[in-house]
Amino acid sequence: MRVQVIKEECENGKLVLLLRVELEINSLHKHELGELEGQILDFILENDEVTQSELSRLFGRANACRTIKKLENMGIVRRERKGRTYVIRVV
Repeated sequence: MRVQVIKEECENGKLVLLLRVELEINSLHKHELGELEGQILDFILENDEVTQSELSRLFGRANACRTIKKLENMGIVRRERKGRTYVIRVV
């Protein structure tokens, strides 16, 4: 993990910092994600990009959809529409 101070200022007697934090995805998912999220993220990392329908076949439709949305909300993956499915990539 790397932390860089972008901006610091004093407001109302408080120090306000704007930080840039860089985390390795491999170490992040080992500590912050559940087992299923880690497995899906590993699969995406190994293949560079996968379709949501591929993940649905491997992990089940509901599990894949729920997990992808969670990873997307965390800012780890991005979904892009491709025909009738989505392509999933690590950000």
